Amino acid sequence: MQRMSDTPTLVVGTAGHIDHGKSRLVLALTGTDPDRLPEEKSRGMTIDLGFAHLTTPECTISFVDVPGHERFIRNMVAGATGVDVAILVVAADDSVMLQTREHAEVLALLGVTRCLLALTKMDLVDDEWADQVEEEGRELLAALGIEPIGCVRTSAETGRGLDELRAALVQLARQEQRATVPYRWFRMPIDRSFSVPGRGTVVTGSVSHGGVESNTDLELWPAGRRVRVRDLQTHQDTCTAATGKMRLAMNLAAIGVEEVGRGHELATPDYLQPARCLDVQVASLRMPGKAVRQKVRLRLHIATSDVLAELRLIEKPTSGTCRNVFGQLVVESPVVASWGQPFILRDEAAARTLGGGRVLRPSSTRWTSRRPPHVPGLQILLDGQPKERVEEAVRAGVWGGGEAKQLATAAGLADANEAERLSRSLVDRGRATVLEAGAVRTLVHHDHLEQLREVLVGRLAKYLAENPRVPGLPRSEWPGWMPRACPEKLRPALAEWFITQGHVVRTGEHVVPAGHAGVLAPDDQKLLDALLAEFNAAAFQPPGLADLNCRTPKNEARLRELVDLATTRGDLARVADGIWLHQDRWTEAVERVCAEIRATGGQTVAQVRGLLDSSRKYMVPLMERFDVVGITRRQGDRRVLGPNAPAEPGG
Repeated sequence: MQRMSDTPTLVVGTAGHIDHGKSRLVLALTGTDPDRLPEEKSRGMTIDLGFAHLTTPECTISFVDVPGHERFIRNMVAGATGVDVAILVVAADDSVMLQTREHAEVLALLGVTRCLLALTKMDLVDDEWADQVEEEGRELLAALGIEPIGCVRTSAETGRGLDELRAALVQLARQEQRATVPYRWFRMPIDRSFSVPGRGTVVTGSVSHGGVESNTDLELWPAGRRVRVRDLQTHQDTCTAATGKMRLAMNLAAIGVEEVGRGHELATPDYLQPARCLDVQVASLRMPGKAVRQKVRLRLHIATSDVLAELRLIEKPTSGTCRNVFGQLVVESPVVASWGQPFILRDEAAARTLGGGRVLRPSSTRWTSRRPPHVPGLQILLDGQPKERVEEAVRAGVWGGGEAKQLATAAGLADANEAERLSRSLVDRGRATVLEAGAVRTLVHHDHLEQLREVLVGRLAKYLAENPRVPGLPRSEWPGWMPRACPEKLRPALAEWFITQGHVVRTGEHVVPAGHAGVLAPDDQKLLDALLAEFNAAAFQPPGLADLNCRTPKNEARLRELVDLATTRGDLARVADGIWLHQDRWTEAVERVCAEIRATGGQTVAQVRGLLDSSRKYMVPLMERFDVVGITRRQGDRRVLGPNAPAEPGG
């Protein structure tokens, strides 16, 4: 997919204290007043986000102008999301103020490291005074870990520094064009929606990454609704496709303007999923009150949305400020996020910024005493390589960790193709197993399978120890032993996997642990020996269960269990319902019948009956059984050798 234009693009956000000249600077640079609301114009104060653009022969620069008043900081955070470069505006006649500091902190927490320092109102001060203001601005940024790209001294009244600032932004746009965009799937947080007569609903936002075409479907989050993109536009220029970071407007089909707005997001289908629980790394946090607490009620600002949330730190802080700690956010309404996404934390009343951090696990389960946080996994997500993050995402997904698109989101990968590649590597290295049944497929981590193996094998061994006369667990019941958390359609595949891996062994229609050697009680072993002796002595006219001499009214049920056990062990061969032969007699019958067929070319049931000194009652089912297993094959009234007949001795 190609950009709508081959020229570089750059999204620039302003930041700074109220009345320091942010909007006036954007107007001077672009010729467009970003204050669009009547109330803003009448009060001379920016309230909501404003937008403007500058088109040069070298590039297109989009501006997101933010309000500086402390009451509208939520709008500032929404606007700062997705910008490539920030301009921290400081009035030269006023220097660094409260909102200058708060805005700069927000930029640092959002990961906006490319920042220009712009001194405005230079027509009101001399350069010596400006030197001190610039030093204060640089010290502020340095304390937050931001090294400013440069400092430009400007005046919207005289035009001073405007050309220099434009040139600096053009150079940054060229650098942005050369930068690699890490994610190839599309995502755009929405910061504005409105209705256009004759066209319907239009939304705007700063594209986070990826590309989109007109007349394609996207998902609108957090509801997950599919919407069709009718048209695309950037700065009044219509296009059929757009890719990379830019300001973009989309005309959406069949959706009302009241159904979409700031806080919603558009994304390539199936990559995002709504969550109420996120595992995070808190880069910094100041307690909202005097008490030091492990659980804090606050407001979460992520992308363009803000929601009430509870932050639970992994351990109770020792002071009122903590840094670089793991935590979990439980939000009041669902949000969508991806690995590594920055966020801002403000107090519950939205009066001040408390801190921020980045998302490690976009969808998690609530931490409890039974399901505590997995610290090694969080550490891997914090500083592990992509293949390690993929493995951790699969491990944390338990029975649902194999969907490639969501795996890409959870591990911070370029797209589903990269997720598939790293997933295959996991399987090849024996770190995960693919389970599938029809259209249902999942990737299960080796650690879960190993833990489950220990549980199931131990449970099966206990079952057999408590029921020593049973030959094993009926194979039909084995899938029912699989965990309920495993999707029902996958349970038979999981049960079969334990058999194919040799963790449990199939013996006839039963399963037992590998290496299982059941030990009967002395009375049961004595009864089994007597039973086998009777079958052996009866040769080819074996007794039925009701005819056994060793049967008594007290052991009828035990005898049936012992016959099943002997059949499973191979001591008895089942011929038909209610008919068994001692295994030695079965082998003898096979050898004698096959030898006679070789000598005569074929045998009837009557001839076999005479050969084995038996009766039709037993010989008809015996020959039918021979046919089933392929020892013989019926040819008219006679049996000839079948494909599975044993080889002739000495042959």
